[in-house]
Amino acid sequence: MFYALYFEIHHLVASAAMGFARVAPIFFFLPFLNSGVLSGAPRNAIIVLVALGVWPHELSEAPPFLSVAMIPLVLQEAAVGVMLGCLLSWPFWVMHALGCIIDNQRGATLSSSIDPANGIDTSEMANFLNMFAAVVYLQNGGLVTMVDVLNKSYQLCDPMNECTPSLPPLLTFINQVAQNALVLASPVVLVLLLSEVFLGLLSRFAPQMNAFAISLTVKSGIAVLIMLLYFSPVLPDNVLRLSFQATGLSSWFYERGATHVLE
Repeated sequence: MFYALYFEIHHLVASAAMGFARVAPIFFFLPFLNSGVLSGAPRNAIIVLVALGVWPHELSEAPPFLSVAMIPLVLQEAAVGVMLGCLLSWPFWVMHALGCIIDNQRGATLSSSIDPANGIDTSEMANFLNMFAAVVYLQNGGLVTMVDVLNKSYQLCDPMNECTPSLPPLLTFINQVAQNALVLASPVVLVLLLSEVFLGLLSRFAPQMNAFAISLTVKSGIAVLIMLLYFSPVLPDNVLRLSFQATGLSSWFYERGATHVLE
């Protein structure tokens, strides 16, 4: 009896470990579930509970925890988890990049350009927009979406079988993040560029004026004003538009030995 319980616990630990490998990267990447919000021990317990809740097999079907067969399965689960974490973190990365672009253009991150070793690491606007995106995401059922994506991923990529991500969407992912951030930041960047041109022309007629020192204050005020004008009607809708849904997950996997993308 005790021997049977011993091996059953081994299978339970193996299932928890494989589920942890897929779910943990999502918790590490999402801004409202990372170490800044949840500390180590409670977060690990929540990850295991979520992983066991969406585990598609009986707990006894997992290979023994210390077996060699566990190594490729755990590595595969970790790779899938990193991909899912990137997909679910997409709107937050876009908002973070948007804040970085705006702060860079208005001169708030000038210290990091002059002295990268001692300058600031992230801008305040980037952190604010990141948290703003998290609030919009959670208010519109973001946790339900996360669980749906996890459940759909287990249907497309069984943890007991081999599966391979589809490369074309992966190769364009970073490009799409940068593209969306630049499009959202373009109104602010354009107005800041025009203000720099105006200050440059003004300094030609008033050489005693320090255009660089004045531009930092002027551009900060203009950037905040433009953000107030299109903050509420534009950014929340774009956060929801960029949020990854479970229905789009099929294009990110293909079956081993198949030549078509899963539908």
